[in-house]
Amino acid sequence: MPSGADRPLAGIVVLDLSRMLPGAVLARLFLELGARWIRVEEPTLGDPLRAAPPIVDGSGAGFRFFLAGAESVALDVREPRAARAIRGIARHVDIVVESFRPGTMTRWGLAPERLVAINPALVVCSLSSYGQTGPDSAQVGHDLNFTAASGLLSLLPGDGVPRVQIADVGAALLASSAILAALLERARTGRGRIVDQSLLAGAAPFVAWAAADRAAGGGGLDESILSGRAPSYRLYRCADGGEISVAALEPKFWSSFVAMLGLDGLEGAALDVDETGRLAAARIAEALARHDRGYWLALARERGLPVGAVHDVGDDEVARTARCWFPGIAVPNDRPCPGLGADTARVLAEFGADAAD
Repeated sequence: MPSGADRPLAGIVVLDLSRMLPGAVLARLFLELGARWIRVEEPTLGDPLRAAPPIVDGSGAGFRFFLAGAESVALDVREPRAARAIRGIARHVDIVVESFRPGTMTRWGLAPERLVAINPALVVCSLSSYGQTGPDSAQVGHDLNFTAASGLLSLLPGDGVPRVQIADVGAALLASSAILAALLERARTGRGRIVDQSLLAGAAPFVAWAAADRAAGGGGLDESILSGRAPSYRLYRCADGGEISVAALEPKFWSSFVAMLGLDGLEGAALDVDETGRLAAARIAEALARHDRGYWLALARERGLPVGAVHDVGDDEVARTARCWFPGIAVPNDRPCPGLGADTARVLAEFGADAAD
C-alpha cells in the first residue's frame, strides 16, 4: 500500500467550487489518488450534502464519505472580495471544479476563461446539467431528470425512481478522465484546458449499447441475452432465501454450471430468451432451491464459475469494496470530515488570497 507521498496525484491541488454529488464523487476519486482537495462552501449552511440525512456527528453521511480528507473554506463566492480570493488561489492550484449554471461564474468575475488567463496551466472543469452551450444550457436538473432524458430510465426494471444516482456518478467518472487527460496534455504543452462536462452525458455510456442496437434495427436490450431473460444470465433464489447472480454465458461455464446442478438436456439453452429459456430457468430455480446459498457458492468457487452472492449494501463485503476504490495505488480514506470553514484562514493565508482585502 503506497504512502500519501507515493500516490499518483500527490502534489496536485484542486480548488472545488462545486455543490452536491458529482463534485463530491470527483473529490473522493482524487483524494484517494493523493490530490489535495480544497472545497469552497457557502459560509452559513455549507454544501447541501452536509444537511442530507442521515446526519452523523453534525454532517450528512454522504458528505462525510465523499469529502473525508478534504479542506473546507467558507466563502460567499457571490461577493467581490470572495471572488478576488478565489482568483488569488486559482493562480497557484492545478485544477478548479465548479458546478454552477452556465454564465454564473462569468457574472461573478470567475469565468473559466478568466481563470485560465490568470493561470495558463490551469485545468478548469465545469459541471452543468446540460452543458455550457446549446438550447438546454440554462435548464437546471437533477439525476432523475438526466436519467429520464437520456433514455436510460426506460431500460431500468420497474416503474419507480432509481434508488441510486446514475448520471451524477457517471458524469463524475467521465469528468475525472477528461481532467486527467488534460493534466497529461499540460505535461506535454504546459497549457491547461477548460473541460465542459454535462451531467446528462453521464448517462450516455449506459445507453450506448441499447441505442446502437436500436439504430441497427434490433430490439434493444429488452430482447438481449443480458436482459435477464436468458437462463444463463439472471438471479436465482436458494433454499435459505439468499439470492445468487449467475452469468454463465460462455459454453464452458454453462456446461459446468448445469452439471453442478445435476441437470441434463440444457446444453443448448444458455442464451435462449424464448419459451425454451423460460423452461430452462424454471428447472434451474427448482434445483437451486434444494440447498442454501452458501452450499452453491462453495461449489461454484471450486469450479471457477461466474456465480456470486447478491449482497445488501449493509453487508461487510460491500463495505470493504466501498472503502478503497483503487486498491494497490491508493490509501483507504480514513481521514476526518472537515468542519465547515475549518481551513479558511489557513488556506487564504497560504495562497496570499485574503478575502478581507
